[in-house]
Amino acid sequence: NKEKIEIALKLATPDTLLKSQKTLIETKIGAALVKLTFNGSAINAKVLKANGDVNLDVASIRKLAAWVRSPLNAPGSGLGPLKIGGTVAVDGTRYAFKKATLAIDKISGSGDFAFTGGGKVPVVSAVMKLGVLDLNPYLPAESKSGSQAADTTKSSGTGNGSAAKPAQWSDDPIDLSGLKKANATLDLTVGGILVRKIKVGESNLKVALRNGVLVTDLTKLALYGGNGTAKITANGAGRVPKIDINFNLKNFQANPFLTDAADFKRLEGTANANLTATMSGGSQRKLVSALNGKDKIQFLNGAIRGINLAAMLRNVTSAFLSKDAAKTQKTDFAELKGTYTITRGIITNTDLSMQSPFFRISGKGKVDLPKRTVNYRVTPRVVASSKGQGGSADTGGLKVPVVISGPWHDISYKPDLASMIGNIAKDPSKALDALKNSIPGLPKMPGTSGSGSTTSSPLDAIKDIKNLFGR
Repeated sequence: NKEKIEIALKLATPDTLLKSQKTLIETKIGAALVKLTFNGSAINAKVLKANGDVNLDVASIRKLAAWVRSPLNAPGSGLGPLKIGGTVAVDGTRYAFKKATLAIDKISGSGDFAFTGGGKVPVVSAVMKLGVLDLNPYLPAESKSGSQAADTTKSSGTGNGSAAKPAQWSDDPIDLSGLKKANATLDLTVGGILVRKIKVGESNLKVALRNGVLVTDLTKLALYGGNGTAKITANGAGRVPKIDINFNLKNFQANPFLTDAADFKRLEGTANANLTATMSGGSQRKLVSALNGKDKIQFLNGAIRGINLAAMLRNVTSAFLSKDAAKTQKTDFAELKGTYTITRGIITNTDLSMQSPFFRISGKGKVDLPKRTVNYRVTPRVVASSKGQGGSADTGGLKVPVVISGPWHDISYKPDLASMIGNIAKDPSKALDALKNSIPGLPKMPGTSGSGSTTSSPLDAIKDIKNLFGR
């Protein structure tokens, strides 16, 4: 195809080669896009056989494929430079590399691998140790429509002064049909994995690709200070891409993980999670809308940013109406746990439980992934207890429900004051007694001990409720 190729061939005994016998051979092939050297022996029978040291240097895999009229339609910007060195054994269309070194784009490693051509699709197998496996160059570019918007909040329907633009799921097509172009079996030890912004530490993974179905089994997964296992199946055999995921993660740091994975910065803590989910669809939006699964999750010794429940219980105004509340407020907890189900992209939770030394919080509600909205209700209780992690979620106390709702880019936190007053009216003695050891200066119920002035009746205590909520 109008490209210059230089070939040099040196045979130690040409006559043995003509007789289909072994001969020593040195070969150099040079072109703008590929350079190959081979030093070893060869037998020119019906099937070419050779053994020796080889060095292959490809300037660009994509350009080489296009040059030989087999252009690659793979997504991303990867599949550029390729270098292979080591001992090779050639048997027809099968190439086996021993003690090989491999560098493709910025990925490098060593080990043994084999390539077999000549069939319906090429077959690759490998046992290798690699450095950081940066997968971003091989992924489709993230569209602006699917990018995450700025993380903002508003309180009681009042924004923080700057409305963020709502982000949307991308409708760009996702095509996994390229998985049918080869079959592969890989056993890899990697120094790290980078997928979008998600950073995974040293890991072991087994990859099986056959007939368009890619199964990635991470038998060792180092993730943000924790560890776990994962199995991801990407099925490109049919017309509609299908993805199954199964994660079992322990003791990882939630905030940096959620920040990198979803630009979600509101949750801190050491997390444990189990997730099983399936989805199918030809775009990001369709995949999210077809998401089904279940999960259980636990956060230890953490905090929720953007809301201070202690401040809310002391002064509703400062907790919810302050413009700087979303930036400065934070609720610490000892344990936060719950289970949820996902049905067609709708996440439903009914058993949220948060334990902290002076709080017990329960919650339930839904998150609509396709519409990117949340409708959730949490009910914190102030309790006279110093037990946190592992404490009882049923401990009585003053209840101040909070409604969390709205689109992701502009979530609001609103206290349900009517419900709170109703709870106090039902049993004022119990409600205020629960607070006496939690917040100094509260009125003391008759017959109790602690700080505050003695009140003669529950009615007097209710009259003094302004001491708890300011104005």
